[in-house]
Amino acid sequence: MDNKEINVVILVTDNALNSAVSGVADILSIANHLMVKPLFRIKTLASQNLTSLDTPDLLFLPPGKMGTVTHYDGDTLQALKMWHTNGTTLAANCASVFWLAHAGLLDQRAVTTHWKLCEQLAQEFPLISEVKRHEMVVDEGSIITGSGLFAFQDLTLHVIARYAGFELAKEVADVCLLDFSGRLQAHYERFVPDFSHGNPLVLKAQHYCEQTPLGEQNNQAMAEVCCVSEKTLTRAFKKVLNLTPQQYRLNYKMDLAKREMNINKRTVEQVAYQLGYNDVSNFTRVFKKVVGITPTHYRSRFISE
Repeated sequence: MDNKEINVVILVTDNALNSAVSGVADILSIANHLMVKPLFRIKTLASQNLTSLDTPDLLFLPPGKMGTVTHYDGDTLQALKMWHTNGTTLAANCASVFWLAHAGLLDQRAVTTHWKLCEQLAQEFPLISEVKRHEMVVDEGSIITGSGLFAFQDLTLHVIARYAGFELAKEVADVCLLDFSGRLQAHYERFVPDFSHGNPLVLKAQHYCEQTPLGEQNNQAMAEVCCVSEKTLTRAFKKVLNLTPQQYRLNYKMDLAKREMNINKRTVEQVAYQLGYNDVSNFTRVFKKVVGITPTHYRSRFISE
């Protein structure tokens, strides 16, 4: 690591989460305090004052409150593109990742954002190469993205490790009592079915999933309950929920599995049997495909054997 000072700007857009703005600055300040020579020169700037800013080395876009950003200011988007072109590394998490997307800076890149926003990001910006919904932080060099609202902590620790080394980042995490163990967003994701779409056919199928024992569920029975063909049901699901009935049922089932391991402390074998899997390896394969990690990996975060 060299000792070149890193000029960091925390850009405060409208509706930015105040705790994230101050939190990024605080974590970097703690890193400076733990170093022989401070590394990060930190500046907070309102997005209305862009003309007063020279090109920084690193720019943080703290997240706004989810669902509050409906307008992406053209001057801010243009400034983001200019800074990126001039060599600034841009870091954003949760909903603020959409600023980078609207600026056209995520094309052909892998990124992440809050698990509830991943599908929206992928649909609205199809030129993104991959939205990694299970990751906490995705580093693509000049673009670094993070997941949920308070993942600014993970993002900031990642930046400290990148510029000043893992040891310092771990020391900062220990001082702040933050988790720097390489956690994944997959540990926090929940399957939250959408019942607000108003499609009566799909709603009937969704209620079938909730009211029918898991071991008795299948696509054919679901279609029969809805009085349509499997093909018609699949077409309706994909149009309304962007999932096939099979994918919907598996997501629903694996969310139940996560609850049993997390809340009720069931073993992997107990959960597999409870969900109708006689073969634990088959359950493990399905769980990993849906959740992104194995059930043993998922359970290990909540259970100390």
